[in-house]
Amino acid sequence: MALELWNSGELYQLLRDDRLDAEPSYFLDTFFQGTYYSDDGIIRFSKLPQEFRVLAPFVLPTEQGKPIFKRRAEKISDIRPPYIKPKDAVRAEDATNVLPSEVLQNGGQRPTLAQRYNRRIVEVVNFQLRAIRMRKIWMAARAVLDAKVQIDYERDQGAAAPSVLLDFGRSTAHTVVKTDDYWDDPTTPILDDIEGYMNTMVMSEFGGSATELTIGASVATKFRNNNQVKDMLDTRYRGGDSVQMERGVLRTAGLVQPRTWIGKLDNNLDVYMYRDYVENDNGTLVDLMDPRDILLTAPGASGVVAHGAIMDDEAIAAGLSAVDIFPKMWREKDPGATFLMNQSAPLPIPLYPNRTFKARVLA
Repeated sequence: MALELWNSGELYQLLRDDRLDAEPSYFLDTFFQGTYYSDDGIIRFSKLPQEFRVLAPFVLPTEQGKPIFKRRAEKISDIRPPYIKPKDAVRAEDATNVLPSEVLQNGGQRPTLAQRYNRRIVEVVNFQLRAIRMRKIWMAARAVLDAKVQIDYERDQGAAAPSVLLDFGRSTAHTVVKTDDYWDDPTTPILDDIEGYMNTMVMSEFGGSATELTIGASVATKFRNNNQVKDMLDTRYRGGDSVQMERGVLRTAGLVQPRTWIGKLDNNLDVYMYRDYVENDNGTLVDLMDPRDILLTAPGASGVVAHGAIMDDEAIAAGLSAVDIFPKMWREKDPGATFLMNQSAPLPIPLYPNRTFKARVLA
């Protein structure tokens, strides 16, 4: 009996998880609108001193004026963006195996060896570019959530891989890990926690007043069932009309719809649930935001995606050292192979890290 093959549409639906087409880019797209390019590999940025609310002195009109101006030191920081350099080889033997999808998409005609070889090159390039994008997305999430990015370099020889912690200087008071009074207890006064966190943000250097509360997927159900929240929804009490909450089933949509509005605590504080993923080295999906965490954000919690210089002689010679990604392609003769490499040095930098606040509220 002849083997019945899937047609291309059936094969596509069977084997392809189209949820993975979407990029988990909420943090990157929302908080990092600007770009910056360095021509020497170092990113320098400064923080102007805050002019706190200094009171002018009282002076009798018959007395001389009193000098009050005090120049406060400007803080200048510099940081070297991490380097990314995926490199893969495409060899002749990689093109000898015909994929079922290639036959189905060509009306049953087997593609030539040259056609398959070129397709493998396109596949590798697209894979590398998407991987660079995913790493940038991961760094943006870490910069917003933690105000730190842990860089673990990989090495193919020599000493063990170095590790560097890039710290963007968020106040230590803006990262909380609860050790008791967890939010899974409905009697815990979670609104008191939120008010305290918001007050900390307002009083911090370059801080702000939070207008959004993003909660992890594991927190969402606990949040809606909390006694304080339910009391605020009771319209018998004055002021309850400014509080809203979705009462239906909360869907942890993840890959398809990572961020869902679930209510508001007053006219100026909206509440969202968030869950999205990236893939680690062993193919497992891992959370960008820990589902036990919450994140408060204030207006102006913005940043830039800085790019360090491409450290490559060809990039320098071509005047392309200050670019997002510098691609290279070359051939080796023995054994024959085409090498493909893309180099990038991106780093999402939050300019006002004290306009975010993260707390772990579940054990």
